[in-house]
Amino acid sequence: MSILDTKTDFDLLLGKCIGQRVEIPDLFALCPWGLEVSPLDEKLTMEVELWRSRWINDPTSLKRNRIVESCLFARGIAPKAALNELITLAKYQAWLFYWDDVYDFGDFNDKYEEIVSHQEQTIELLHRSLFEKDPGSIDPAKIAPNYLTVQSIYEWASVVREKSVSSSLKIWLLKVLVDFCTATFYLQSAFDKRRILDLETYRKIRMDSSAVFPTLGMVLFTDQVAFPPWFFDHVSIKKAAELVNIIVWVTNDIVSARQELQCKHLDNLIPLLVHHRGITLQEAIREASKITHQAYLDFEELEPQLMQLGENRGVVYEMQRFVASCRHVCTGIFNWTYHIKRYILWEPGMTRSGLSTVLGEDLLKK
Repeated sequence: MSILDTKTDFDLLLGKCIGQRVEIPDLFALCPWGLEVSPLDEKLTMEVELWRSRWINDPTSLKRNRIVESCLFARGIAPKAALNELITLAKYQAWLFYWDDVYDFGDFNDKYEEIVSHQEQTIELLHRSLFEKDPGSIDPAKIAPNYLTVQSIYEWASVVREKSVSSSLKIWLLKVLVDFCTATFYLQSAFDKRRILDLETYRKIRMDSSAVFPTLGMVLFTDQVAFPPWFFDHVSIKKAAELVNIIVWVTNDIVSARQELQCKHLDNLIPLLVHHRGITLQEAIREASKITHQAYLDFEELEPQLMQLGENRGVVYEMQRFVASCRHVCTGIFNWTYHIKRYILWEPGMTRSGLSTVLGEDLLKK
């Protein structure tokens, strides 16, 4: 994998991007599937807040985690889920951002040994939480004594172990969670060395660092469907999941470039397109928008093949749930993106077209 790594290029690219105002496209215009959001439930809100009270003791981290509105996220990406499964999904999302934010906001900058320890303990607890035959033997505090971001995995992952009706889904879920952790480690290493990744390397890493695959897996868990052993290894299923991943991570890079640049990160498609293609920031956003829309068109073209596969293999219902969940992941995340105060400033009633943001600006101070 080729990497451009001059410090001057890194600083120049930051300087070229930070402080620039860009227009954000209407995400629903790029991927015009219908939106469905389940009603708000007080128990869901209470359970997630209790999870936060148990695991997040830093005021700044707590504020950031509340901003990501885990309940809205879960209600949009799994609108058909029963309450108990929805609670597990929301706790997963709260954990995901809690865990990832220690990398995004610099807790592990230039701390290689701590990163390695954090990664190893995360993977161990994920594996044991999802597959341990003797759950009583698991003590998260012993596995990860210094990291609440790791210990907090057990509360949601142990429920997946207990309640999942699909062994193939659990196996796939663990794989993509480990891939997510590994990709995050790689991006952190590149940041610490102030490297600018080439586009192909970044795209490969981003497919894992986006956490779209494990998020889709968690939505499929809420469906409570017993997927057959071959399902997640089939080429058409892999292709569909990859297209959903592209839709989500590319649009997230569009809206999160502001925050990434605030943290002095260049692991984002927008500044990388500017650097490698010699185009403007707005042109980079237009290019990313085209990538998103093409992935949507490709999914639409693939769907009849998926449904035919379901008929041929006797898994029509399972395939229907898979396709529906793929769509819900995209539209639910779009809806959530507009409503939270993490990425862009938008209020209900405002148009979604013509929104703009200043790259590198801190929305928490507004």
